[in-house]
Amino acid sequence: MAKIRIQSLERADSILEILSAAPRNGMRLRDIAAAVELAPTTTVTLLQSLVGLRFVEQLPESGRYRLGRRLVQLGRQVEARLDIVDLARPALIRLCQQNGEAVNLTVPAAGAMVVVESLSGDIVLKETPLKGRDLPLHGSASGKCFLAFAPPPMRAAFLEALPLTRLARRTIGDLKKLEEDLTRIRAQGYATEDDEYTPDTFAIAVPILDASGGIQATLSMHGPAERFSPRRRPKLLADLRREAQQVKRLLP
Repeated sequence: MAKIRIQSLERADSILEILSAAPRNGMRLRDIAAAVELAPTTTVTLLQSLVGLRFVEQLPESGRYRLGRRLVQLGRQVEARLDIVDLARPALIRLCQQNGEAVNLTVPAAGAMVVVESLSGDIVLKETPLKGRDLPLHGSASGKCFLAFAPPPMRAAFLEALPLTRLARRTIGDLKKLEEDLTRIRAQGYATEDDEYTPDTFAIAVPILDASGGIQATLSMHGPAERFSPRRRPKLLADLRREAQQVKRLLP
């Protein structure tokens, strides 16, 4: 399990864990604070943020707290994503065979994008070392693509907690510049990564959206920057967009 570097996220997770075993009428603030061994002032600040994100709800009649309905929604989305690998695998195979580059399917997790499938090759396909790895939200095409298309409250929460660690020569390390980049990505409908995560590597990512416009995953291609010439990129982007639309049609 990855080390949790942001203390507030770890504390919020502890609160959610406590509330998962709470009675239907919720828990009092002081009982939650005692259970997670935090001061009530710290606990109420975290609870207010969780309420704002709809992960927790506060009952108006008693002031008690319990898990929010957004967790149910996210749980249903996770169930759908368990099938998205099977739904998207033919698209990944076609992209590999047509272009000969590494292709990735990623889904969002806590503070990162998880590569749930990654293939390379054109005739003989094989899994790449990226499969199962976490990709940074701010330094990868897939991560920036997710942030750009995520619901505004979720995007704001991620950006607030995001450590803008420099990973390569062109990693965006300034929050304002990152937000400007995300605005551009939303407008153009895709994200790129140029020497931002891995040196001398270029990547293009497009969102896989559900029928309501919510982002479920990203589909991306990456490889040595010298092979992703400006002349070749439009064709790769068109292929990615076509296959992302194909996967969208298959989503439940």
